[in-house]
Amino acid sequence: MSLRQGDILKDTRSGEQRFRIASLLSEGRSFFVATGEDTHLEDMKVTLKAIRYEDESRDPTSDEIQERSRALEIELQALTVETSLLPEPIDFIHVDDGNGPEPVLVLEFIHGKTLRQEVERTNGKGMDPRRALAITHELALGLKALHKAGFAFRDLNPDHVIVGLDDNIHLVGTGNIAPISKRPVVSKTGVSDRYSAPEIRHERSGKFIRPQADIYSLGALLSFMLTGVDPCDRIESPLEPEAYKKLTDLNEGYALLVARCIQSMAKWRFKSIDAMLPLLTPQTLPSRSTRGFDKVELQKPFDLNLDRTAQNRAARSKISSGPLISVPRDTDNDGQDAPERPPRRKKRRKKKRPADPKDGAIVKKDKSGPPAKQPFWKGCFPWLSFSILLLTSALIALISVFYNAH
Repeated sequence: MSLRQGDILKDTRSGEQRFRIASLLSEGRSFFVATGEDTHLEDMKVTLKAIRYEDESRDPTSDEIQERSRALEIELQALTVETSLLPEPIDFIHVDDGNGPEPVLVLEFIHGKTLRQEVERTNGKGMDPRRALAITHELALGLKALHKAGFAFRDLNPDHVIVGLDDNIHLVGTGNIAPISKRPVVSKTGVSDRYSAPEIRHERSGKFIRPQADIYSLGALLSFMLTGVDPCDRIESPLEPEAYKKLTDLNEGYALLVARCIQSMAKWRFKSIDAMLPLLTPQTLPSRSTRGFDKVELQKPFDLNLDRTAQNRAARSKISSGPLISVPRDTDNDGQDAPERPPRRKKRRKKKRPADPKDGAIVKKDKSGPPAKQPFWKGCFPWLSFSILLLTSALIALISVFYNAH
C-alpha cells in the first residue's frame, strides 16, 4: 500500500481512525517506513511500517505478499521481548486501500542520533574506550534477552543503534530480527556484509542463524566504536590496516575482545552472550592468562603492498566448503574482472632407472619370472613308493612258500 502524507489510517477491524501519516522515512524493496502522529495521544510521534508493492495491481494472496505479512507478524512478536533496547509496539492495524486489508505495524518513534553519527563526531579517532565498552555491555544485555526468547538480530550495525537522551541505547532496523535456526522469510535474507557474520551472508536455510552470529556483529561494532573505521567484508581479515593499528595500540583486553568475537568460524567465538558479559567492564577485560584467550589473535590485515597476484592469492578463503565461503570475485583497480589463472599442469613423475649391480646397488630378485626348476627326484617319489611296496609283497610271498615247503 502507499503511505501518503496527511492520510489518516482507518483500522478495518475496529473502525478507528487514529494514526496520521507525517512523512516518508525510507522506501525499501519490501516495505515502506514512515513517521506518523497518534491522534489519540496528543499527536505523539510514531513509526509506521507497511508492505511495499512494485505493482499496485498486485495479488494479496500471492506467496510473496503472504511472506511479507508474516515478516511483520514476526517483527511484532520480537518487539514484545522484555528489553529497553527495542522500540515499543503500539498497534497492529489493517487498512483497506482498495485492494483488500493490508497490515500496518505501528511502533514507538526513537529520538536520538545513530551510533555512526556519534562516532563521526570524534573526527575518525573513535570513542573513548570506556564509553564504547559500556555501550557494548548494554547491547549485549539486549541481545541476551532476544536470544533467550528465540530470536537473533542478525544485522547489528552503527545505523541500527540509536544513542538517545542521557546516552540511552536503542535498536532500530528490527525487521532484521529472525527466529533462531529457522528459515527466514524472503524479505529478511539481506544483511550488511561488513557487520554480519560470514555464515549468514546470502544464506537462506536459516540453520546458521544462531547467537554466535550476533556475537560477531557485536565485535565488529566494538571495533568501529574504538577506531572509527568500518570493518571490511573479507572473511579471514575483516579489519582495515588503520583499525588494526589503533586496536593494537589500545589496552590488550580490547583487542582480545574484538578478536574473539570476529573469528571467521563460529565455534571459535564466545559460545553465548553469558560467556561474554563478565568481560565487558574495564576491570575485567581479558588478558593472555584468561581462560580461552591464550591462543586468540587479532586477524592481521592483508599486506596492501603486495603485487596484484599475491593480493588475489591472499584474498582467497582458506575455510573448507560451506556457507562461510563468500569471498567476492577478484577485480582489477579499474573495476573489471581480474584475469583467471591458467590451470596448473600436472607434474609428471620421473620413472626410476633400474638398479645396476655394477654401481654397487642391491638388486632384488624378480619374483615375477618363470618358476625355478624342481629336483628330478621330487617327481619320482610316488613311483618309488609303489615299487618298494610291490617288492615287499613279493618277498613276503616267497617266504611263505619256502616255509610251507619245509
